[in-house]
Amino acid sequence: MYVDPRVAHGRARFDLSGSPRLVADERRWEISDIVTRGLDDFAGVRNRRNLMRLLERQIAPKLARLGLEPYVGALGHAEGLFVNFSTMSAEHGLREFQLQLTVPDLVLRSFASNAIRPHAVARCMQRNGVMSLAEIEHETRIAFVAARVMRSLALAEGWQQIGVPTPHGLFVGTLTEAHDVAMNTYFRPGDNDRPSRWSGFSAVFSTMPDWRPGQVRHGGELLQWMVNHIVALQESAPFVERFPFLREPLRDAGDPLDAAWSGARAGLQHGSPS
Repeated sequence: MYVDPRVAHGRARFDLSGSPRLVADERRWEISDIVTRGLDDFAGVRNRRNLMRLLERQIAPKLARLGLEPYVGALGHAEGLFVNFSTMSAEHGLREFQLQLTVPDLVLRSFASNAIRPHAVARCMQRNGVMSLAEIEHETRIAFVAARVMRSLALAEGWQQIGVPTPHGLFVGTLTEAHDVAMNTYFRPGDNDRPSRWSGFSAVFSTMPDWRPGQVRHGGELLQWMVNHIVALQESAPFVERFPFLREPLRDAGDPLDAAWSGARAGLQHGSPS
């Protein structure tokens, strides 16, 4: 059962503004402060072995107590501390940040990556028939992990619009000038009783498992499934050959369900006693 879009948007704004757990700037500086204080207080020899031990035994456990899941080790060509975390605000919606501290140069970088815009948050609540952000947190966490893979594919094939699949729906958006994913809306292709060119795109991910929270929290299994699935699909045809519209600008086609809700409200008002 869907939620009235006006209610969903109001609840989304309220929840995005009011969470003490994911306030954007405070969260970023809280994490950065733990890292920089740990380095400033370290009095040992700053070689690779000692620094990696510092990250693993002192800094990472403090970040874990914030509910984060830091990784200490090698990632690609870099080595050090890596952590992804999400923030929220009524202005930006949900944003995933990446923080990394590389060893031995001790360069600390923190930057925003993918985002789920406030409108997409509201649409996800509306389509899933829920009234709080907490009830779609599992869906948005899946989207952030999946977006990392879809972003690489979109850049490689020159997409102008991008779809990010989840087990229950599809986030749709664009790539920003910084080449990050901005998820602008959310829907379930076909649910509004009209043809959608996203139906075929969504269908190729129909075998996505219904991930457990633990699998999504760690992300590795979901990430690997996405990579393997896309590689298998690419063996028969590139995505842009399957879905040429991905190279076209994203356009707002409107939502007939909004019109249905408006019509229902108008009918109730018209039929109410004066």
